[in-house]
Amino acid sequence: SPYVMAAIGVRQARRYFLCSEIMTAMQAQQIGLIHEYVTTEQLDESIERIQHWIGKAGTEALKHAKQLIASYSPANTEQERKQQDQQNAKLIARLRVSKEGQEGLSAFLEKRPADWIKAQ
Repeated sequence: SPYVMAAIGVRQARRYFLCSEIMTAMQAQQIGLIHEYVTTEQLDESIERIQHWIGKAGTEALKHAKQLIASYSPANTEQERKQQDQQNAKLIARLRVSKEGQEGLSAFLEKRPADWIKAQ
């Protein structure tokens, strides 16, 4: 329940939790429960597109992005949010000067694929 409420909001949760109304995929997308919906025929193409974009990210960047997402809570106090912002600023600074960060910045500036993309 907390995950769904965070995704769709309390107002939508009231509607669907209390009424047990069945929603369409389009409704689920409109309220933020799913990112997209596709037909069975479009499924493989959709998966390949997502894999393509995930494959462009560095492994360290993905790892830290997942940790950042997992640490977020809309229930955090203002002090906790400020502390998280400070931690994020330090993380970004550290990642920017890391080997992967430097390769990513260089690749961007030189308009070329990063090394981790070339290896695929």
